[in-house]
Parts: sequence; structure tokens; C-alpha cells
Amino acid sequence: MNQRRPDRGFTLIEVMVALAIAAIGLAAVLSVVTHATRNAAYMRQKILATWIGQNVVTELRVSGAFPATNSRSGRVHFAGADWAYEQVVIESGVAGLRRIDVAVRLAAQPSTEVVATVTGFVGATATSAPPSTTAWDVAAPGAPAGLTDASRAPARGGAAGVSSTLDEGTVQPTTATPDDNGGTSP
Repeated sequence: MNQRRPDRGFTLIEVMVALAIAAIGLAAVLSVVTHATRNAAYMRQKILATWIGQNVVTELRVSGAFPATNSRSGRVHFAGADWAYEQVVIESGVAGLRRIDVAVRLAAQPSTEVVATVTGFVGATATSAPPSTTAWDVAAPGAPAGLTDASRAPARGGAAGVSSTLDEGTVQPTTATPDDNGGTSP
């Protein structure tokens, strides 16, 4: 008596259906990963372009001169790439206030493919204020002795005519005044 046991395993059709389902799932995962990678690269470019635009606006603000209404373009090498920007200064409709629009793009791209646009404002009063004479390169209260921002930073020129003194852990900025010999004295 020859009794046959049922065959164990999958049929060819079952294997083909399982492979089709797995392929569809893997394709969906690959699509999500590809989209996330593209989105991350786009956001990196957008952030860098925004920083460049903000730097251009800040340079105009700290220049000390009230900007004339005009347009200018420039190039900058930043984060391993060459960037181009177009700066437009226009009247804001408020006396003594100018609007600055900066459109930033990759230098290799046409001028119509702007990555980011930054808008800022600069007022006549901000550009006419005298520079700060406060010394900021002194140790904070409670900091270890001999540790100042200046001791951690590379040597470079500081603000002319500014000095500060430390008195028992407190910061006391002092402003130097010009003396008769063309120098400064505290």
C-alpha cells in the first residue's frame, strides 16, 4: 500500500506572488529614500543660500552708510560652491528706511533659478549711530582666572580706544578717551 504524503512547499504561483509583493514594497522604500535624499540636498542648498543672503544684508547694515537705491550683483565662494546674488535696494515707503532684497542662486545656474530670496531693512538711524565702545573680550563673572574670550580667540585687532578692567570677578567696561598725543588713555 503505497500511500502518498502531501507535498510540502510552495507552488510556483505562490512564489511569484510573494516576489511581486516584495518587489512592490522594496520599490516603495527606495522611492522614499531617494525622495528624502533629494529633499535633504535641496534644504542644504536653501539654508546656505539664505545664509549668503543674510550675510549680504548684514554687510550693508554694518557698513555705516545709508544705502542708495540701486541694484548690484556679486559672487561668493561658500561651503565649497560658487554662488551668485543680486541685491536690490528700494524705498520702503517709510522715510529713512530702505528695503533690501537679495536673490541667491548657484553661480552655474541661470539667473531665473533662484535658490533663496532674503529681504531685510536698514534705517538711517541704524547707520548713523556711533560704533560701540564696550569691550566684550573680558572674562565673564565666575570664569576661571586668566580665561577670557580674547585668550581663546586668535590674535587680531580690537576696537580702538577701548579698554576694560576686572575687579574681583566683575566686568567693568571703560571707554578710553583720546589724549593730546594722538593716543588713547583710559
